Amino acid sequence: MELIEVLNKTGLHEKEAKVYLALLELGTADVSDIAAKAGVKRPTSYLVLDELKKKGLVSQVPAKVNLFTAESPEKLQAEMYKKQELYKRFLPNMLALYNLRKEKPQVQLFEGIEGVKQVYEKIYSSPEVLFFGTPSEILKIDPEALWSFIKKVKESNLKVRDMMADIPEHQEYVRRARVEKNYEVRFLPKGKSFLTDSAIFGDNVVFFSFRPLIFSVMITSKDITESLKILYDIAWQSAEPYEKIL
Repeated sequence: MELIEVLNKTGLHEKEAKVYLALLELGTADVSDIAAKAGVKRPTSYLVLDELKKKGLVSQVPAKVNLFTAESPEKLQAEMYKKQELYKRFLPNMLALYNLRKEKPQVQLFEGIEGVKQVYEKIYSSPEVLFFGTPSEILKIDPEALWSFIKKVKESNLKVRDMMADIPEHQEYVRRARVEKNYEVRFLPKGKSFLTDSAIFGDNVVFFSFRPLIFSVMITSKDITESLKILYDIAWQSAEPYEKIL
């Protein structure tokens, strides 16, 4: 790693690093020599030297011409230590703000079929997902996405529970899906159906809409999700296992 890169990481931008290194090598010099050594234009060198003076890395030598000298690189180390200590001091306050943000419900909007796929990718990383809705809608729009999901479920340990209306399209879907042990399906009582597809996973609940526009709204909230899981379990108990229907 070059010295300029090292100085960049300490907070100096490229021209500041070049001027400081040039002055370290020159010892004491005027602006013209510093600019030539650093490969920086003379007017720019004045501005950069002024910034380095503010940072305590350069001093001006009393003389008839403007002469400058570089402070020891140990000054940089001391400044970095001060910043680190300041960061440590206020880290608990920043973490408190971060944790407060995490506790607040978060709402995200995913648009289009690509947005729907993004949500499915998030579902794959969860150990369990509870679906309640209508797979027939996504089967019309992008059947490949749904069959890809089924394939991934079969190849993974993702546990799925799915509630849907007892209609011929859904019965056919379940037959084709050939659900495994980690994919349970139950049908709602006759005449009952969901108008949208929805899912609960982790601390998230997501609502899919396919008409007139395709989008998903995901709410991240532990309290909301836990409440919906209770309602889901109650509905699950009244739904019929697919084996009794098919």
